Amino acid sequence: MSEPELSNFQITQTLAETHDFRLLAATDSSGASVRLTVFSADVSRRPEFRRALKMDRAMLMMLHHQSIIRFLGTGETDGTLFFWTAASDSPPLSQQLSDGRTFSVDDVIEIGWQVCSALQHAHNLGLAYGGLTTETVLLSDNLQVLLTGFGIQRWLTIVQESKSASSPTSGTISALAGREQIERDLKDLALLLSHLLNSASRDDATLPRRAVASRSMLERLLARCQNGSAGQLPQTAREFQGRLGELLIGSEEDQMPLVDQRDQGRSFKQSIVMELFEPDRLATSAIPPDEVSAGSATWKQFLPILLVVTAFVILTLIAVLAL
Repeated sequence: MSEPELSNFQITQTLAETHDFRLLAATDSSGASVRLTVFSADVSRRPEFRRALKMDRAMLMMLHHQSIIRFLGTGETDGTLFFWTAASDSPPLSQQLSDGRTFSVDDVIEIGWQVCSALQHAHNLGLAYGGLTTETVLLSDNLQVLLTGFGIQRWLTIVQESKSASSPTSGTISALAGREQIERDLKDLALLLSHLLNSASRDDATLPRRAVASRSMLERLLARCQNGSAGQLPQTAREFQGRLGELLIGSEEDQMPLVDQRDQGRSFKQSIVMELFEPDRLATSAIPPDEVSAGSATWKQFLPILLVVTAFVILTLIAVLAL
C-alpha cells in the first residue's frame, strides 16, 4: 500500500504557522475532517528529525485517551513530511485567554487534573510530551481538555541540538521517556496552570473562603513544581494529579494537606485521593463472601439449645405414650 500524500487531503484553512511547520484544517479522501501538520522542507530533510518521528510514530498510534487528540497517520510528499490527527472544534487555551476568558481556581485544578491523566497515559507507554503550552491544549466550553502536538517540540529540539553541535551528531533519541523528560512535562504543566491561575479573580473580598484557601495552596504547589528541587517535585503525573485532587476535595474547615506537607518520616507511595478509592482497600472493608451476617451468627448460637429442647419434648411424649 502506497504512503499517503498531501494530494489525498483537501486543505480548508490554515490554523497556525511557524518557521518549522504549518497546522491546517483539512478533509481526507473519505470527506472526514482532520488536522494536518506539514513540516518545512528544511526540517523534513534532517535525518535526526526523520528518525525521531519514525521512532515515536508507533507509540503515537497507541495513544487512546479522552484528553489526547487521536493520531491517525504520517505521510510524505516530495520529501516533505506530515502527519494528521482527528479534528476538533475546541480552540486552544492561548486563543481563549486572548479573547478574555477567565478561569476559576476550581477550573484550573480541573484542567490540570485532566492533563495529568493524559500525561500519565503517555508516560506509561514511554512517550514524553515535550513542549506543553497554552497553544497545544485545546479546551471546550464545558472544560473538556484535548492535548495536541505530542512530540513535535521534542523532535524540533533534536534538530536544533544537532545544528548547534560542533560535530555531526544524530541527536539525542531515546525509545523511552526518561526521568528528565517526565520532569520537564510536569514543570511545563505547572507553568501552564500558573498562567491560567493569573486569569482568575484575585479579589479575595468577593471570593468564598474555600476558594481563597485553595488558590493559596495551589500557588504554593505550582511554585514548588516550577522552582523546587527534585525532592519537592511530584515523581509522576499521577502524583501531581493526586495533589490537585486533594485541593478539590478539601474544605475551608478541613483542608487536606498536600503530600509533601505530611510527615516526611513516613513513605507515601501515592496520593491520599488514590488511597481513598483504592480497590483493594474497598475490598478489605467489605464483608468477605464466606462470612455470615450478624443475624445468621446469632441463630447459630441458639441452635444447640433448640436441639436439646426439641429432644427433651420428644422424649417426654414417648414416655407419656408408653404409660
